[in-house]
Amino acid sequence: MSRWWHWILNVITMLGVLVMGSLSLFAFILIHAISRPYNHYDPGLFVPQLPTAGAIPPHFIQRPLVFKTVDGVVLRGDFLAQLHPAPTIIICHGYHISRDYLRSTTAYVYSMFGCNLLLFDFRGHGQSDSATISLGNAEVRDLQAAITVASQQPETLPGTVILHGFSMGAAVALLLPPRPEVAAIIADSPYARLDDILRRFVVCRLTEKNTWWSPLFQRLHVMMPAVSWAIVEIGACVFRVRFGYPLIARPDRCLERWMALSNALPPYTSPPILLIHGEQDSVIPMDEARSLEVQARALKFEVETYYAKGAEHCGAYEHDPQRYIQVVQQFLLRHLDPNVLRYLAA
Repeated sequence: MSRWWHWILNVITMLGVLVMGSLSLFAFILIHAISRPYNHYDPGLFVPQLPTAGAIPPHFIQRPLVFKTVDGVVLRGDFLAQLHPAPTIIICHGYHISRDYLRSTTAYVYSMFGCNLLLFDFRGHGQSDSATISLGNAEVRDLQAAITVASQQPETLPGTVILHGFSMGAAVALLLPPRPEVAAIIADSPYARLDDILRRFVVCRLTEKNTWWSPLFQRLHVMMPAVSWAIVEIGACVFRVRFGYPLIARPDRCLERWMALSNALPPYTSPPILLIHGEQDSVIPMDEARSLEVQARALKFEVETYYAKGAEHCGAYEHDPQRYIQVVQQFLLRHLDPNVLRYLAA
């Protein structure tokens, strides 16, 4: 009996080692896939739906900017200035695209508002340094540096920086600690919890048809939630050990932290937030936006929402450009300082 029991224990141990080894392998693949730099547009999972709008309006004065984050990453961007001091919009692009993809559309839209525009590439994207991508936590340092350099431009009115983020960039804007320069945040298709999105990504990759392991995992579909959870948890540990900071960003939790900081330090007030999301978003589900909305309202943030019916990921503008512009403009008119409103187009 003891011999059989010993044999069973050996089998269980070998199966455990095999399972943990397989999960660890997939976790390493996950971390490699999401963190490696991309300096070109990747038409993969996170695909924005913004149409191009032609040439940049001629009244903008354009100049390149090169600036550095607190951890030494060199970022590159462009400042499109009005001919007079005005609010400045900072565009925060999404995962695996660059500022060039958003340049014509955003410049066209915000020229109608009478605002300056700062477009820059996050680390590991476009022309910025080829650094590790974290999809949130590290990129907060990039946005902090962008806010500083935008505020230093002579055309920027003090305290009138507006953040407009898409997908990953929207989440980064919500992760940002309160800063007195920031007057408002427009978050288009952000996530509330990065681990939720990574688990969806894992399930998608494990069950896609062009991989040799797909038939196995499709048979184990009942276990997919547990498998994806384990891979993401192991991957988060791998990321922390390899790069020295946490991977899993939680904008929903950061809202509570930043509200507490705002209450403790009166100059650092929490800016109003406009949440935009497509109701048919297959990349970051609507549940993520609703979770952020519930959390923000519970914490007494000034929050407004625009949920576009029929729109996909970052697709609210393409779905109805006039409505999108109207929602953004009305939000800014309601929440910006009266002395700033005269710079926004009627």
